[in-house]
Amino acid sequence: MKLVIQNAVFGGIVLLVMGWSSTALADYKITCESKGNRHNTCRLNQAGYVTLSRQLSGSSCRQGRDWDYDRREIWVDDGCRAEFKVHTYGNSGGSSSSSNKTATAAGVIVGAALLGALISNSKHKDDARYSDDNYYGGQHTSYVPGWMVGTFEGYNSMYGVSVTLDISPDGQVLVNSEGNQFNAWINDGRLHTDDAVFNLDQVNGGFITSQVGDRANEVRYRRVR
Repeated sequence: MKLVIQNAVFGGIVLLVMGWSSTALADYKITCESKGNRHNTCRLNQAGYVTLSRQLSGSSCRQGRDWDYDRREIWVDDGCRAEFKVHTYGNSGGSSSSSNKTATAAGVIVGAALLGALISNSKHKDDARYSDDNYYGGQHTSYVPGWMVGTFEGYNSMYGVSVTLDISPDGQVLVNSEGNQFNAWINDGRLHTDDAVFNLDQVNGGFITSQVGDRANEVRYRRVR
């Protein structure tokens, strides 16, 4: 993806922003079924935060045991059949100019605070931090370790932008930067936005975001709550 220099719409600051799609995205639903109690996968049309909207089977549909998801697909097992909602965090309506403005705002927030992240470190799936025997396989993708949950603040000195991440136990993330908000989500131990993925590496008192595929600059987050 091409890096683009553009004028920020907030504060008149010039920021280095990843080319952000202005396509209007809408949440959508998908039905996935475990036939014959067998494991099955259903591809996602667009990556997003997934929740169970309506259970359609008599068999249980427990997240992490009978179903779960990642950036590409939903999986179901043990007879689970359900309708799932995929929250894309896109702009679901409005005029073209409104959509473009929303996309630009998201690009500024993420580009300044998150996309400018440091080193790309791979997450080891056998890391004990992600072990949880209460869930399928002990390493299900929607599990959010306790050290990731809470409110964290970071500062990008290169662009002079502060950012706050509010991370919920269910994996939802609210990004606040310069009085503007943007949604993201945690899955597979990583931070996801509409079109980018970041490793979260634990450090004393917080973590460091690391965009997959980009070696730019460091953004360190410290826990405030």
